[in-house]
Amino acid sequence: MGISFLFLGGNSPWTYGLAEALAQRHHTHAIAFYDWQTYHLLRPTWSSRTSPPLLQKSMQVLPSGYAGRLEKFFRFYLQQLIRQWCRQLKQDSGEHPWAIASHPYLAYWVRKVRPERLIYYNFDDYVLYRPNRKDIILKQEKELVERAAITLCASYSQLSALQKSHPHRADRIHHYPHGVVDTYLNPQLEDPPEARTVGYVGNLGDRVDWQLVRQVAQACPEITFVFVGGLDRQESHPENWQVERAAVLALANVRHIQKVPADRVAQHYWSCAINWIPYVVKHQFNQAACPTKIMDGIASGRPILSTDIPECRLYPEWISIFHSAEGAIDLLRRQLALSAKAEAIDTSKKQIEFARQNTWQMRVQTLTNWLN
Repeated sequence: MGISFLFLGGNSPWTYGLAEALAQRHHTHAIAFYDWQTYHLLRPTWSSRTSPPLLQKSMQVLPSGYAGRLEKFFRFYLQQLIRQWCRQLKQDSGEHPWAIASHPYLAYWVRKVRPERLIYYNFDDYVLYRPNRKDIILKQEKELVERAAITLCASYSQLSALQKSHPHRADRIHHYPHGVVDTYLNPQLEDPPEARTVGYVGNLGDRVDWQLVRQVAQACPEITFVFVGGLDRQESHPENWQVERAAVLALANVRHIQKVPADRVAQHYWSCAINWIPYVVKHQFNQAACPTKIMDGIASGRPILSTDIPECRLYPEWISIFHSAEGAIDLLRRQLALSAKAEAIDTSKKQIEFARQNTWQMRVQTLTNWLN
C-alpha cells in the first residue's frame, strides 16, 4: 500500500525532474500533451537518463485546438483516459493516486478526480501566454485552486497572487520552487572552469536584456560571454531586442552554442567561471517566473549574478543582484578576482551543499509531508 502520482503535463525538463523524483519511491505516470503541429515541429523525446523502475511515461498527441477552441470535443475522451490511468495506478499502489494538474486547461479533464486527491501545480502566470483567453484561463485556474486539496506555486510572486485572489484557500497554497536534478550537482569543483568566462543557458529570447548584455560585453573585452540556446526564426522585420541580440552575438568576446539536450546542460554551467541571469526586470514573465537557472546555477558551485528578478532576491547568499550595466561590470570583475583565491573552493562547497538540500528528491519529501 502507498501513494502514487499521475503527473499531467510533464512536457518540460523541470516537470519531468519532479516526476522522476516522485518515481524513486512511488508509482508515477507522467503524461506529456502535444498538438500534432508542435509535436512534429519539436520531435520531443523524454530524458535520456535511466528511468526509475516505478516511472511510466506516455505522450498524448492530439489535433490542434484540443485544449482551446476544440476542448469540448475532447473533454469526455480525456476524462476517460485520466480515469483509466488512475485505475491502473490504484491497482499498482493500492490507493487512489494523487493527480497533479500543471496547467489551467486541465481543469475540465480532472473533474472526475476526487478533490482530496487533486494537486494544482502553478508554474507561471498562464494568462501571459494567451492574453486573448484571459477570462477562460482565470476561470479554469479558479476551478483548480478551489477544488484541489493543495496548490503549489513555483514562484513566490504567483504564491502571493493566488493567495490574494483566493484568501480562504491561502493555507492550502504553498511556495514550491523548481528543484534541481541531482546529476546537476557539480562533482568536480576542484577542476577549474574556463578562465574569465560568464555563462548563460536557456531561451535566447526577449526575456534577456540584450541592450544591457551588449553594454557589459563591450566594456569587458577580457571576458568571454557564453550563450547556450537556440535562436528563433529571424523575422524579415526583426524587433528591437532581436537587433540587439544579433549585435551581442556578433561581438568578438561572445560565443554562441546552439541549443543542447537537457541532460548536457549541467556541463555548461560547470564550465563557466560565473553564471548570470541578465533578464529584463520589468518583463511580465520574469516578474512571475521561477527561473530554472536559479537552482541549476547554484548546483554548479560557480558564482551567480542576476538582474533584480523577484525570485532571485530569495537567495541573497548565493545570487548577487545588480541594477545596471555598471553594477554588473563591477560585480563580474570582483567575482572573477575572488574566484582565483584559495578560499573560493570553500564557498563553492557550501553552495553545492545548499543545492543538495534543494534537489527534486528533497522537494518530493516536502510534498509528501504536506500530503500526509
